[in-house]
Amino acid sequence: MLLLLGVPERAAMEVMGWSNGAMAKRYQHMTAVLRQDIANRLGGFLWGPTETETETDGGT
Repeated sequence: MLLLLGVPERAAMEVMGWSNGAMAKRYQHMTAVLRQDIANRLGGFLWGPTETETETDGGT
């Protein structure tokens, strides 16, 4: 859940009480929702917002 919330790995480690990055790698998994969000952000960065995004946010 912390990964989905965008919490940095070091902060997640502190919250969970993990002392090394191996624990974070073991328990933080990529989800389909997170992958789609990354793809949408990258697409928006490279090619600008899609028509659907423009219509949804009023064109801003």
